[in-house]
Amino acid sequence: MTNLPTRFLRPFRPNRPVRRYPGRNQPVHYPPPSSPTRYIPAAGKLGPPAPPDAKAPPKRAVESRPRLGQGAGRPAILADPFAGPALAAVALILWVVGLHPIPPSEMGGMGIVAELSIPTLLSYPILVAALVLELLRYTPRTPFLSGYTLLGVVFVYGLQPAVEQVARLPVGWLHVGFADYIATHGDILHNYDARFSWAGFFSLVAMITKAAGIPDAVPLLNWAPLVLSGLMVLGVRALAVSALGNRRASWIAPWIFLAADWTEQDYFSPQGVAMVLLLAALTLTFRHLVRPRLTEPVKARLRARLAPRSSPKARLVAQGAVVLIGLALAFTHQLTPFLLGALLLLLLLFGRLWPAWLPFLVLGAAVVWFSLGASEFWSGQLIQMILSPLGDVSSSVDEGIVNRFAGGTGHLIVLAVRVVTTVFVMGLGAVGVVLMRREALRSWLLPVLCLAPFGIAVAQPYGGEVFVRCFLYSLPVLALPAAIVLERAATSARRMRWRNRPTRTVLLAGIPWLVLTGLIATTVTARGGNDAYTSFTRSDISAAAWAVQQAKPGQRVDSLVNSVPLSFSRVGEVTQYEVDGYCPRLDQLDPLVACVRESGPDYLVLTPPQIAYLKIFDGVPADYGDRLVKGLADTGLYRLAFNDDGSLVLARTAPADNNIQGSGGGTG
Repeated sequence: MTNLPTRFLRPFRPNRPVRRYPGRNQPVHYPPPSSPTRYIPAAGKLGPPAPPDAKAPPKRAVESRPRLGQGAGRPAILADPFAGPALAAVALILWVVGLHPIPPSEMGGMGIVAELSIPTLLSYPILVAALVLELLRYTPRTPFLSGYTLLGVVFVYGLQPAVEQVARLPVGWLHVGFADYIATHGDILHNYDARFSWAGFFSLVAMITKAAGIPDAVPLLNWAPLVLSGLMVLGVRALAVSALGNRRASWIAPWIFLAADWTEQDYFSPQGVAMVLLLAALTLTFRHLVRPRLTEPVKARLRARLAPRSSPKARLVAQGAVVLIGLALAFTHQLTPFLLGALLLLLLLFGRLWPAWLPFLVLGAAVVWFSLGASEFWSGQLIQMILSPLGDVSSSVDEGIVNRFAGGTGHLIVLAVRVVTTVFVMGLGAVGVVLMRREALRSWLLPVLCLAPFGIAVAQPYGGEVFVRCFLYSLPVLALPAAIVLERAATSARRMRWRNRPTRTVLLAGIPWLVLTGLIATTVTARGGNDAYTSFTRSDISAAAWAVQQAKPGQRVDSLVNSVPLSFSRVGEVTQYEVDGYCPRLDQLDPLVACVRESGPDYLVLTPPQIAYLKIFDGVPADYGDRLVKGLADTGLYRLAFNDDGSLVLARTAPADNNIQGSGGGTG
């Protein structure tokens, strides 16, 4: 009898045991274990029974599946569920074992990266290899990807807090002083610093310190970069899921962010908290208030906007949360609320944002606070702000890029690494946009959102950090198309047959590993490139604290350059300034001694990081500090009043001829 075709069995997967359904309410009679099981081949016909000498079929259906590590499939390491976690564990052990204290005196122009141990340096590529192995699996495991991302945040942003004695960056210590003033006096210090016009962050810190019963916010300084950066990476992950969906690219995007964020704007500062709030607002917007999504090949129109797929209750909650975030940003940071309003306005103009009133409300809150709450900031320079040329990009480029290329060879290498990293990430994002355009993406919204933050350099002469802020604001959105590129390489490697094209498979799988490892290497180099003069020891803090506490109200405590924390206490009571603000030539000792003799402070704090700064940027000799102390002591106007392991304080014995008024300065 000929075998009849069994087309009605085609929807079932081939190579599985046949279990015929006997009918309703009838028992299923399975064949005895001794009888052979007949399988349906791919052709869809039942073949004759197997001969007696044929190989026995598998006892279970799961045994008939092809093994991943055999034949023409993938290598066995991809089938091993413990290969990635084992690599991550090895990376963690190497990173911890390789840590050792690194004082600022041991660093040169390259910063902290030149002093790292070999085990610590090896931990980064091993951790990225664990991540890539997980992405190459048929179904990536979310708990393991979350663990790898957490380790990446600790490895990149917890490096300096783990190897340095105290918190770095003088501006972070200054913010502690601002919060301490508000906690002590219950009000801001008027007409002192522009950052007091946006005192939301300092008021929050003052409330936390008083509620916790701690004297100041110094204990929060050291690990603030790790916490804020971790929240930013979490925000980028949520943003990627909202914009791209739950796919491999939504895991690669936060890794691109943590591997390329060299800006060091995650210290104890208002802009760090404002960045976290910005990512939260954008995530809620993309998740509940935008349709179609950024990656959907649908052309939206402004006058025919589609209602989001979320429920009305979810949309209402998201709108309220975005409004609250916009109001909080209005009195926390001067740039972030305007950027949030501009991004929401772009979403509206491209027909994606559902509530048309939302961007105008966010921008209105920022304008109202700038007009009323920040009146001290613009009242003295309103005419200058009005007459300042709009679109003066050349001055922003000169101040933000050209003028920063100064110093020794090591420092120039660090600056070049920052520029190369920025250009590479932008180029990777451009490649991702091109790939998405080839996949029928009709809208130009995504590239416009990537470039929109750079309009800050055109709209406002923010200062030397303008391009640093622009890159930080654009990096979360740039990571989305850049992640598409690495996802394409990982997907292509996963779908290739290992035995047929092993070299090409390895090369494709190595693209995301090479890109992420290279970005982490450049970010570790760039973030620690200034640590020779922006990191401190306990002796430096002791010298600064002693000078500030010894000074009487109205007296002045100065440092040579802004490479020592001074204003973390007694803000507004003791004047604190830098000598390079009134003495133009610090590299020449005789003019410097004469300038300090005429206009010097009541207390002069001299620490090794200041001397390191002058070595890198002015090329002073190694004995510069000793010669300066001797020259000032020979004048008879200064005496050595404090010495803690090379951190000195010189006290003036007679008042200066010219009284230099210090200023907090800056905009944060």
